[in-house]
Amino acid sequence: MSRYRLIVTLIISALSVFVYRQDTMTLCFLLACLTLLIFNFKQQMIFLLSLLVIPFLCYFMLDTYQLGQQAKQSENQRYICRGTILPDSIAIDGDQLSANAKLYESRQVIRVYYTFTCLKDKQQWQSNTDVLQFSASGHYKRIMPATNFNQFDMRRYYEAKHITHQLTVQSWSNLKQKSVHSLLDTYRNHIHKWHAIGIKKAEMLPQPLNEYAESVIFGAAPKSFYVNNPGVQKLGLIHLFSISGFHINYLLKMVMGMFRRLFIPKEISAVIAGMILCIYFVFSGETAVLIRAVIVGLIFLLRMTGWCKLTPPTVWSVSLLGTLIYEPCILLTLGGQLSFTLTFCLLFAKSLNFWQTNMLLSLVSFPFIVAQQYTWHILQTLVSFAVIPIFSTLIVPFTLLGFAGQDIPGIAKVVNVLIQCFTSCLDSMSMLPGDMIIGKLPSVVLVLFFTCSLLIYVKQSALAFFCRGMCPLLLFFGTLWVRYPLYGEFTTFDVGQGDAALVRTPFNRSVTLIDTGGQVDFSAKKDWQIKQYQRTNGESVIVHYLHSRGISQINNLVLSHHDYDHIGNAKVILKHLSVQRVIIPAGMLKQQKFLKEIQPYLGRTKVCELTAGDEIPNCPFHIVHPFTSGQAENQDSIALFGCLGNQRILTAGDLDRAGEKAIAERYPKLKVDILKLGHHGSKTASDPETLRKWQAQYGIISAGRDNRYNHPHKETIRTCTVNQITNLNTQKDGMIRYIYDNNQTSYFEVKITHELKATVSTNSK
Repeated sequence: MSRYRLIVTLIISALSVFVYRQDTMTLCFLLACLTLLIFNFKQQMIFLLSLLVIPFLCYFMLDTYQLGQQAKQSENQRYICRGTILPDSIAIDGDQLSANAKLYESRQVIRVYYTFTCLKDKQQWQSNTDVLQFSASGHYKRIMPATNFNQFDMRRYYEAKHITHQLTVQSWSNLKQKSVHSLLDTYRNHIHKWHAIGIKKAEMLPQPLNEYAESVIFGAAPKSFYVNNPGVQKLGLIHLFSISGFHINYLLKMVMGMFRRLFIPKEISAVIAGMILCIYFVFSGETAVLIRAVIVGLIFLLRMTGWCKLTPPTVWSVSLLGTLIYEPCILLTLGGQLSFTLTFCLLFAKSLNFWQTNMLLSLVSFPFIVAQQYTWHILQTLVSFAVIPIFSTLIVPFTLLGFAGQDIPGIAKVVNVLIQCFTSCLDSMSMLPGDMIIGKLPSVVLVLFFTCSLLIYVKQSALAFFCRGMCPLLLFFGTLWVRYPLYGEFTTFDVGQGDAALVRTPFNRSVTLIDTGGQVDFSAKKDWQIKQYQRTNGESVIVHYLHSRGISQINNLVLSHHDYDHIGNAKVILKHLSVQRVIIPAGMLKQQKFLKEIQPYLGRTKVCELTAGDEIPNCPFHIVHPFTSGQAENQDSIALFGCLGNQRILTAGDLDRAGEKAIAERYPKLKVDILKLGHHGSKTASDPETLRKWQAQYGIISAGRDNRYNHPHKETIRTCTVNQITNLNTQKDGMIRYIYDNNQTSYFEVKITHELKATVSTNSK
C-alpha cells in the first residue's frame, strides 16, 4: 500500500510544478509520473487518486488563480499601506534596508526597500528586535523579472514564495511596536523577537565565528558569508549552513539524549521534543523547506512512543503533501527540489554502502545545481565524504560553544581559531583544479542524466550497467554541444546605464567582450552608506551568461574608453575568467582610471593599445576608430566594424557626431546593417547625415531604465525613425541577441517581448 501512496504523491507533486510553471522540465516530470502510474495501476489506487489528487489539483489551481490576480495589481507611484515587519526578516547593507512585510488590507506579503537618510536612522533599525507595525508611502511596483537570458530570475524566485510586488519606501508615517490580541500571535512574535536577539548577539562574535553562528544556529546566513567563504559555495556545501533536515536531526538527537540522561519517560520526552520542534520552526524563520524535516521529526517521535508505525515511503509522502499544503510552489525552488529528491533516493539506498550512497546523491543533485549555476566542482563528492562528519562532530558543537560562551573570556577566540582553520581548508580545496564550467545543458540531457542517475544501483545488472555508461556519455555530449555551438552571436547585455556586448563566432572559435558595464555612483557616500556585499551585474549578468554558454576564456576584452560605465566591471571579468588580451585605445595605458581599475587585476593578461587599421588577433571585427593616440575620453572611443553572418555590424562606443563623421569620411564606402548607437542614444551622437550614408537597418541602444540623462534622446529616436532604422533598446527589450550560423541564417532575440516579437528576421537581403 505504501507503494501506491508513493506513486499518488509523485503524481500530486508533478501536478504542483506543472500547474504553476509549464515548461519542458515540468512536462517531462508529469509525463514520467503518469507513465509510472499507468504501469503500476491497481484498483486500490482509485480511492487514493480521488481522495488526494482531485482536492490537491483544485487547491493548486485556486492558488494559481489568486497568485495571478495578485500579480495583476497596478503599479502606483504614491502607494500608502499598513502592515507588520518581523525583526528577523530585516537585512541591512550600507544605507539599504530590505525586509518582508505583511499588509493588513490585502494580507499579502511584499518586499520592502528603504534608503536610510542618516546614520542615526540606520542604528535605530539595527538595534530593533521588536515586531513592527508600520504605515508607509512609496513606489509600489511588480518585482522585476530577469532582463537577460540565463540570468537568475528574481520575479520567479519570489513568486514561488507568493511575493509579487515590492515597495520602495519614501517615508514612514507611523512606526511602532506591534500590539497583538491573540495569544498565539503573542507567542509567535516573542519567538521571532528571540530569534532577532540571537542574531544580534551572534553578530558580536569575531569573524568567521559570527557568520557560522548566524547560519548554523539561527538559519540566517548573512550576505557576507558567501563573500567571505567562497569555498563553501564552490564545493556545494551550502546545505550545511542552511536550516534543513540535518539541523532538525541534530536538534532531536541532542534533546532526546539530554532527556535520556535525565531519566525522563519516552512519552513525555516525545511531547516536549515535539513542542521544541514547532518552536524551532518559528524560531528559524518559518521557512517552507523546513516543513519536511519537522513533519519527519514529529512522525519519528510518535513512532518512538509506539503511537505511529508508518513505513519510510509513507513518511516521505506525508512530509511532501504537508509541505505542499504549506507552500504549493516548494518544488520550484532549488532547496525544495534537492531536499525531497535526495531524501527520496535515500528510501531505496539502504542496501548501499557509504560511498555508493554519497555517489548516488551527488549524481542526482548534479542536474539541479548545474541547471542554475552552470558550474560544478569535481571535488564536491569527495569533499562531502570528509567534511560532513567533521562538520557534525566538531564544527556544530564548537559553534554552539562559542556562541553560548561568548561572555566567558577566551572561549570565543579559541573557537574562532578552529573555525578559521576549517574555512581556510575549504577555501584551499576549492582552489584545486576541478572547477568545471558546464554551461546550460539542454533540458533533455538533464532529464536523461537524472533518470540514469536514479537507476545506477538497481538490481537489474544490465540496466544498471547501461545507466552508469550513459551518465558520462550524456555529460560529455551535452557539454560538447554547449561549448561548441553551431551558431554565433552578437549580444548586447542589459547592464543598466552602461555598455557591454559579446561577439562569439560558431564553435566558440573567437570570443570577444566589448566593454563590461559598471555602476556609476554620483554621490559621495560616507563609510556607513557603502554596501559591502552587493554583487555587481558584471558577475550576476555577464559572467553568469558566459558560464551558461560554456565559456571559460575570453580571447579579447575590448575596453572602448575609460568611462566607468564601460570598464567598471572589468576587474570582475578578469577575476572570474581567463582573458588573453585586453584591447584599449592608444593613450589609455597612461590614464589614472586604467591604472586604478584595471592594471592590478591583469596578471599575465596582455594589454594592447591600438588605433584604426590595427588588427585584433582572433577577432572577426577590426578597429575603425580612433585614428591617433588620445586621452581615452568619449571622443577617443574604440569603434569596431565586422561581418557576422550576413550582417555588417558597427559598434560606436561613446563617440559623438564628430567621431561618426570622421569614420564616414575615412571609410566612404562603409555600409552598416546593425549599428550599436553611440553614447547610449545621446543627443550628441547619431548624426543624421552619417546614418543616411551607412544605411543601417537596425539600431541597438544600451541604456538604463529611468536614467538621469533621459537616454535615449527623443531626437535620436526621431533620427532613426526618419532613416527607417528598427530600434532595439535594452530599456524595453532587455538583452538583445543577434544569432547567426554559417548557412547565413540570422535573427534577433530579445528577453522582454511585450513590445517586440521574440524574433526579428534579418534575412531580407
